Amino acid sequence: MALVLRGTVVTFDSDHRILDPGAVYVGDDGRLAAVRPADRAAPAGFTAAPVIDTGALVLPGLIDLHNHLLYNTLPLWEAAGVPYQHHDRWVDERRPPDYATSVTWPAKVLGQAAPEALLKYVEVRALVGGTTAVQGAPLSTRPVDGWLLRIIDNEKLPAGADMVMTAALQLDAEVLREDRAPRLDGTRLLIYHVAEGRPGSIVHREFEDLEPCLRPGLIGVHGTALTGADFAKWQRSVRAVDPGEKGTVVWSPFSNYWLYHTTTDVVEADRKGLRVALGSDWSPSGTKNVLGELKVADAVNRHEFGGHFGDRELCDMVTAHPGDALATAWGPQVGRLERGSAADLLVLERHDPARDPYRNLIDATERHVRLVLVRGRPFYGTPSLMTAAGARDTSALTVAGVRRRVAVREPGRADATLDWPGVRRALERVRADPVGAWRAAQDALADWGGPLDDPEAPLALFGDMPEGDTGAFAAAGEVPLDLVVPRLDPLAHDSAFLATVARAGVPQLQHLAGYYP
Repeated sequence: MALVLRGTVVTFDSDHRILDPGAVYVGDDGRLAAVRPADRAAPAGFTAAPVIDTGALVLPGLIDLHNHLLYNTLPLWEAAGVPYQHHDRWVDERRPPDYATSVTWPAKVLGQAAPEALLKYVEVRALVGGTTAVQGAPLSTRPVDGWLLRIIDNEKLPAGADMVMTAALQLDAEVLREDRAPRLDGTRLLIYHVAEGRPGSIVHREFEDLEPCLRPGLIGVHGTALTGADFAKWQRSVRAVDPGEKGTVVWSPFSNYWLYHTTTDVVEADRKGLRVALGSDWSPSGTKNVLGELKVADAVNRHEFGGHFGDRELCDMVTAHPGDALATAWGPQVGRLERGSAADLLVLERHDPARDPYRNLIDATERHVRLVLVRGRPFYGTPSLMTAAGARDTSALTVAGVRRRVAVREPGRADATLDWPGVRRALERVRADPVGAWRAAQDALADWGGPLDDPEAPLALFGDMPEGDTGAFAAAGEVPLDLVVPRLDPLAHDSAFLATVARAGVPQLQHLAGYYP
């Protein structure tokens, strides 16, 4: 339905206007009809629309440009042998002995025995942090566009075509040169993991293989082994094709420090003209949502980078910057509040009125998220705001000690029937008997007997990490008979998470606890 949200509107538009008070007009088509000062007349068609005076900040929904959703029910992985030199050191035959039982198998069993429940759980976890779009769809028997969020990998906005290519695994140089590079024609994106490891390690050669793809539309994930010269080359190559365009590097500082005790030189990337976006990676080595990752970025900026980035620039990394990076395929749809943009919105409590909205966003926790709209629909928020926004068929939940409601069931969709209590029950049933659940899932897939890319095939999810599981079904007997699926990772950053961070003792991550009093 059409809806008007009033509050302090933080537009993140090209002028970074802050309208205080302002009004955001959400059309019944899921787009913004107008963004105006509150004292200006409403656009046509809104005279009867409900008006919600939020008394809060109204911002674009946050965008998480790097994730691996299949794994986001799992707790932080306290891996042995860190820091690793590069990604192959913890995913090949030399990986730590607990990787399969702590990460691979729990995610695999949940993804095949309770796929709808898993996806909805991790989508809610992202919503709790104000996220409205996230990259990192698992491999699956059939594409899932995202029941609650925009799943960037599969989103077909605006023209009904999937224009986003992704690869968490390294592709052969010939594939990059002959297939991916020609498709970067100004209409498509390639989101690609590159040079994930310590500076000077062998993964730097991945950047050399990627050279034909250094074009507009490339979004490079991690790049922790890249140098200032590499970033300069990247940006020169992009501008040689389009002088007005920028390359994009996705920064996941928590995961970088957790696994490698170093992070991407985003200061050099910025100096060389690239845009920087944030991604929370995955729960075994990352934050719970991109709102948490923003705090890690802020702490690293203060204590390691000498305050190179201002507060507004940091906030751009979860709004305007990823939105601009996605614009190659989507047009200017997300990340900025402008007429015609997608109505993906975050209403955030202004918990420190003495400070500007950008600092309020950086310091905000899950307790301060009051309402999240995706495609103009309310999916998560306080009971009163969800009711005012017209939310229906919602479930109650408690997040970080505060009451919230979430809309999880999708009326009219046979593949999205679970409500929030049903999501939790389905996941707990698998946890209670993971071996039995795995075998039952394998039997169901065997009984299907048809092609797994058929829209009617049973939904099953597979890992997108380099772990030897690229979609083939493992035999039921291969499941560890003593497998334990960990308890569901809580939706918000809690004392257990912070205690694990403290035990690890990584200096650059010890500041995070200060954001969660």
